[in-house]
Amino acid sequence: MKKTIALIAITFTMLVLTACSFGSTPTNEVEKLLGKYNNHDEAIVIELDDYINNSELTEEQTKRYKDIYLKQFKDLKYEIKEEKIDGDKATVTAQITVYDYYGAEKESNDYLTEHADEFKKDNEYDKSLFTDYKLKKLESVNDTVDYTIDFSLTKINNTWELDELTQEQLEKIHGVYEY
Repeated sequence: MKKTIALIAITFTMLVLTACSFGSTPTNEVEKLLGKYNNHDEAIVIELDDYINNSELTEEQTKRYKDIYLKQFKDLKYEIKEEKIDGDKATVTAQITVYDYYGAEKESNDYLTEHADEFKKDNEYDKSLFTDYKLKKLESVNDTVDYTIDFSLTKINNTWELDELTQEQLEKIHGVYEY
């Protein structure tokens, strides 16, 4: 009887330890991050607000920019392609599909170069006029672009944690990475 109880206890302990390690996999952590974007997690929205509030925008432009990026995050689609683990380091490769805001920004900047006079007020360049033009272009984007992102993770205290996102990774998630 004691051997049976000991065997049950050992089996239970192994199951608990195995279940705990299954709860935090590199792929799970990447899916959690991308889910935070899809679901407008508070931390993601705060970062977006901080970024937008550091720009020289009117109140209306700020709201429009925020709406544009919230749409981007909500509609972001992803597929995990590969997970590689090497000790306490891991890489998860994901393919994401986002709105092609890079294309819209490039078109806007090209238009500005060719039609600079349209964005003048009292013979002076008016950044606000151009910002309104660019926002209109961004709001009308329906084309998407696919990017591949390699997310790096580190295992700390038996839990996989995402390494800080790079500028390139953020630009891809935002759809503004130059392709």
